[in-house]
Amino acid sequence: MKKKVFAIVAASVMAIGLAAPSMADGPLSSVGALAGSTSAVIVDTPEGVLYHSLWNCPYKTQRTLAEHFGDSNGMGQNLVGAMLGIPVGVVWGVPYGAIAGFRHGMTVGWDKPFSTESYMVWEDDK
Repeated sequence: MKKKVFAIVAASVMAIGLAAPSMADGPLSSVGALAGSTSAVIVDTPEGVLYHSLWNCPYKTQRTLAEHFGDSNGMGQNLVGAMLGIPVGVVWGVPYGAIAGFRHGMTVGWDKPFSTESYMVWEDDK
């Protein structure tokens, strides 16, 4: 009995999931937009954490510190900027990436549901 119920639930979830992109336009556009933003939030939040904690925030923090230490192209300034900026950027990038990924998934996922733009956090959001 449990296997039959599980099979029915799985089949209905797959049918709704396959039909969700077609609901992005038309009379059920808010349902499609809600499904699109929900799926984009599920994908974009961990993607934003990874991108911002491992690349964006450490890189920008290191470059900003090297610039403030005097010479953005100097070896010593970049070395000290990396020693201080990379750990701070990693720690700061986790909450920043979670918030940025969630916000990006909600806004772009609602405006352009199920598009490739709604699943990419790489560009700088403003």
